[in-house]
Amino acid sequence: MASHLNNDRRQFLTVAGRAVCVSGGLLLAPNVVQAAATQVIGVYFHEDRGRMKLHLDLDTIPTGYKVFTLANPNRIVIDLASSRVSTLLSRDLKARGTVRRIRYGKRNHDDLRIVLDVNGAPADVSSRVYQFKGTNRKRLVVDLGMAPLTAIETDTPVDAADLRDIVIAIDAGHGGKDPGAIGHRKTQEKDVTLKVALSLHKKLRRRKGFKPVLIRRDDRYLALPERVRRARSVRADLLVSIHADAFPEKSASGSSVFALSNKGASSKAAEVLARTENQADKLFGEIEVRDSSAALSRTLIDLAQNAVLESSIECGSVILSHLAKVNSLHKAQVEQAGFAVLRAPDVPSILVETAFISNPREERKLRSGRHQRKLAGALADGVVDYFMANAPPDSVIGSLVSKQRG
Repeated sequence: MASHLNNDRRQFLTVAGRAVCVSGGLLLAPNVVQAAATQVIGVYFHEDRGRMKLHLDLDTIPTGYKVFTLANPNRIVIDLASSRVSTLLSRDLKARGTVRRIRYGKRNHDDLRIVLDVNGAPADVSSRVYQFKGTNRKRLVVDLGMAPLTAIETDTPVDAADLRDIVIAIDAGHGGKDPGAIGHRKTQEKDVTLKVALSLHKKLRRRKGFKPVLIRRDDRYLALPERVRRARSVRADLLVSIHADAFPEKSASGSSVFALSNKGASSKAAEVLARTENQADKLFGEIEVRDSSAALSRTLIDLAQNAVLESSIECGSVILSHLAKVNSLHKAQVEQAGFAVLRAPDVPSILVETAFISNPREERKLRSGRHQRKLAGALADGVVDYFMANAPPDSVIGSLVSKQRG
């Protein structure tokens, strides 16, 4: 197969250069005007000089693409702008060698995301788009930065004592002198969020391999940076901030899930909610992250946040699907806004608006202990489902999932 690839390379005309696989916008293929969506018509793996490579055959050159990596668990993500998969593609998506699983789905309505779950951390991922001379065929080649097989795939036993629980930081919004939003019947947001948080904590404690940690367990005020600091101090794998906010229009209803945005809110409602939450602590500043020698640069924090944000959105989507079983949804997708409590650069974080306390009908439901427990159950199920598919390899859940996969 190697000689076949080399022959192909002599026919290729490079149309997009090497891509550095960190965060950032889609890399644009130069001088490309495309009216229709790019279709992925073929996929296969290739071993070349001890490196595993993924080949995606395309019917047109994509208007843009991005390749980057995520950790805990290790993943390689390929985003293709304005693209879709052929109906025959799914039969070719089979894991091989260091790639444990391949999955794909739509992103931002028109874009395509392909995720490779891999064994071990990719060292030097790169990508290049080629076009065959004299044909309409194009190919995106992704060098996975890994050998075909890695030591992690051997049968070396893992000492159970070295495995850890997945830590979930549960943040009940507001508290103490900050009541949060107040409903028509004088229901205070801080009371609702604490009850849901306590119920979620109780439910996750019953799940093997999970360690829930309450950011606040009683009616006290905590500044926003202190909430972030506490989540980071316990090395949380996820921060869930629980809210029940208000909106000027009393008709606003349904549950929502938010992730951080550094580039503006995804909707007017998201912008208003973020501004309201952030006003609770006007003293909030930049997060200071220190290594053993000095503060990390803002650039490094931004890179870390971009990687963490992908996990936050993915987790939020799973949780939304479970919230839909117990309440209507305000928006069917994860929204984004500049919530201060979500700014931890190294902890995937989501903010859950359980409902609108400003809506009289939803306020009545939020006052119900039964409904509070339902909401907590949906959150717990969403958290567990997400980590069953994305468990850190050094965790109890990761070990269980690995054994189940054989």
